[in-house]
Amino acid sequence: MIKFTYSELSAFLSTIICKEKIPDAIIGCELFGFSSVYDSRENTVSWMKDQELDWSSIKAKVIICSSSLTIPNDTEILFVPVDNPRLVFTKVLQRFATPNKGALIAPTAIIPDSALLGHNVSIGHYCVIGENVRIGSDTVIHNHVIIYDDVKIGERCIVQSGTVIGSDGFGYEKDDNGQLIKIPHIGGVVIGDDVEIGSNTTIDRGTLSDTIIERNVKIDNLCHIAHNVTIGFNTTVIALSMIAGSVHVGKNAWIAPCSSIRDGVDIGDDAIVGMGSVVVKEVFDKEIVAGVPAKKISERRK
Repeated sequence: MIKFTYSELSAFLSTIICKEKIPDAIIGCELFGFSSVYDSRENTVSWMKDQELDWSSIKAKVIICSSSLTIPNDTEILFVPVDNPRLVFTKVLQRFATPNKGALIAPTAIIPDSALLGHNVSIGHYCVIGENVRIGSDTVIHNHVIIYDDVKIGERCIVQSGTVIGSDGFGYEKDDNGQLIKIPHIGGVVIGDDVEIGSNTTIDRGTLSDTIIERNVKIDNLCHIAHNVTIGFNTTVIALSMIAGSVHVGKNAWIAPCSSIRDGVDIGDDAIVGMGSVVVKEVFDKEIVAGVPAKKISERRK
């Protein structure tokens, strides 16, 4: 059970928001985890924007809410008004709902002597780590992950179960008889700090150069990142997306679910590729594209 006091919560909130916005409460008030504002439980912490609700149905003790919310006068709920309640609530979840289990190397994991692990790295059951792999401090590799030789993973990364990083890309050339001949892939995969990779995703190694996933990229479950791809800082790639070989995706881009991006295409900074799109030509900075084939429908304002 998640358990903490309101004093602990208010002390943490004071580090991220103005102290004047934090309501006083009975000293020693205990809180027991978190719940949805639509299905709240007693003595929990929840969040909301500024929607109209039946206040009598809310059982949560603390609600992190939008600054624009009209707070009811007759209530025992402790409202904490902030500019971005979802962000503040997320930080509170990270602080109180994510247990720190410390580093754990499962006995079933296979890790060669040539692999270099940073401080406080966790590797789950039945993982296979290749030769000369580098994994940065505080990174968590969940169960059944395969990481091939020479892959480099940064600090504070999370790799969810079933993911494969560093397998050969799909590269062939026809010989004089028209038969496909496999092209050896001798590049690697380089993953920056604070990257999260979802379950059952694959990231192929480069042919000669590296496949590069830059810092703070978030990749969802069941995605395919092909050889020689570069994905820029803070970009999001969502479930069932396929990014073909030698694609360059800029920073802060958003690749929506089930998108397919043709090999060699550039996706600009701050671009958005809509759900189910098939991208066959360049997408410029801040463009929003959608459809099959994908066409520009708007531009991103923020």
